[in-house]
Amino acid sequence: MFKKLRLTSKIENALMLTFTLIFLIFISISPDMNLESLKGVLIIGITVGIIYGLVAVGISLIYTGLDVVNFSHGEFFMLGAFTGLTVYNFLIDGEIIYKIFPEAYGWVGYVIGLFLAFVTMGLFGILIERIFLRPLTKKGGGYTVAGMGIIICGFGLSVILQNVAYVIWDPTAHPFHADLGLPITLGGVTLPMTYLWMLVTGFIVAGALYFFLNKTKMGLGVRAVAYSKVVSNLVGINVPLYISIIFGIACALAGIAGTLVGPTYQVVIYMGYIILLKAFAAAVVGGFGSLPGAIIGGFTVGLFETACAFFISGSHKDAYAFLLMIVVLLIKPTGFFGVQVKMKA
Repeated sequence: MFKKLRLTSKIENALMLTFTLIFLIFISISPDMNLESLKGVLIIGITVGIIYGLVAVGISLIYTGLDVVNFSHGEFFMLGAFTGLTVYNFLIDGEIIYKIFPEAYGWVGYVIGLFLAFVTMGLFGILIERIFLRPLTKKGGGYTVAGMGIIICGFGLSVILQNVAYVIWDPTAHPFHADLGLPITLGGVTLPMTYLWMLVTGFIVAGALYFFLNKTKMGLGVRAVAYSKVVSNLVGINVPLYISIIFGIACALAGIAGTLVGPTYQVVIYMGYIILLKAFAAAVVGGFGSLPGAIIGGFTVGLFETACAFFISGSHKDAYAFLLMIVVLLIKPTGFFGVQVKMKA
């Protein structure tokens, strides 16, 4: 019965195309639709989408390495934002950077904050994996008791990390006043310089990750472990070490994404919750476990929610990502780049 109800790939693609066309027609008849608004939606949607994509790549990396979803991943995004903010304020308030680079102190301090957020969250992620997750990953992941333990551990870590941030930075929202220059105009749309930093840095990080995974020996080892830990162990790869590297890279991506978002929005200890949900939606839309799919899913979610917020209603902006995820799951359960797998009893 269920086999008869299962859609073929051609039907799934046809339904997705139909949904896309209906959505495009719907927004095209909006009274707010014009060339300027369309350019704004595209620029903002792509900019937000690259952030969703970076966090979604981290979620997919951990899923391929540990066979579970890390539900504390949003807190590494939050801690990365606070790390970048703290480093930037320390350098600027102490006039350390200003004395060396009086004409470019703002973006130099911001670059240092981005770098330290990336490195700090990467090392912290490795530490978390070694202390809290390693005893559970030794016993397995996925659909096992140990796998459920890792998921529960992720929820516990989320609460712990939020409370640690509460003690260090307090629960109030912290503005991230990064002096990055005057607003810029892209395609006739005026945007704060922070959007350009999000866009350019996001693409650079995504490109560097692609190069690392496909052109370096360590990156190929990461891909091998993600594909099959058993086979990797048989050919002499240190699987536990590479699992730590996978977790560290994922957390580093979340950390730098948090610092990129910080100047655009305020930094607060609860900011990881919503980014986790939207990045999770992006990973599902792109195909859970697929790294290119996570980036494409991030762009799709970013463009979809931005278009809906502008042409339909901005008051429900956070709900559109999940609406898209539900539609994709109904039509194409594997996502854009996911692969249908068969479970053995």
